Amino acid sequence: MLLSLLLSAVLLGSEARAEDPQLAPDVVEFLQQQQQPLPFVVDFEQKRTIQGLPRPLLSSGQLTIAADEVIWHTQQPLDQKLVINAAGIYSDEQPKLRGSEVIAELLLAVLQGDANAIARNFATELKEECLFLTPKLQQLQQFVASIESCGVAAIETIRLVEQQGNQSVISFQPKAAVGVEAQ
Repeated sequence: MLLSLLLSAVLLGSEARAEDPQLAPDVVEFLQQQQQPLPFVVDFEQKRTIQGLPRPLLSSGQLTIAADEVIWHTQQPLDQKLVINAAGIYSDEQPKLRGSEVIAELLLAVLQGDANAIARNFATELKEECLFLTPKLQQLQQFVASIESCGVAAIETIRLVEQQGNQSVISFQPKAAVGVEAQ
């Protein structure tokens, strides 16, 4: 799972932060174009390919992105809810995951389009409708090769590529506006 991979990198420690670097203007514009009014709710499908397994692992559910937290609710194949906020990552079955504050910051930065946090933690490259993120933290580089965020008016897919070749592709489908009934 995306979170377990990133969490293992965080548990190894983190580097001290230098001054806040700046993103290129085209990257900032791309992030602004993808931003949605919060809270923003999308359905997701995740396809996780693991070396040595004959088929990818599939999961789906609902993702709610708010100003101060992200709720990752997997509904299939198992019902599990993760809450990601500045204090860390919490699940239904256990209290805050140890050392999850930094990983929570990284996930919030990517999912919320936080330009300052992205600039601090990732090298960026914009190609057409995709933003490629390469981790700056050595601990994270040991596990994550790259993160690719694609979409025009909103994030449509995120691809996480691990150093050993495993990868997760998460596709998002926006939900219909709350309170709007089909005609």
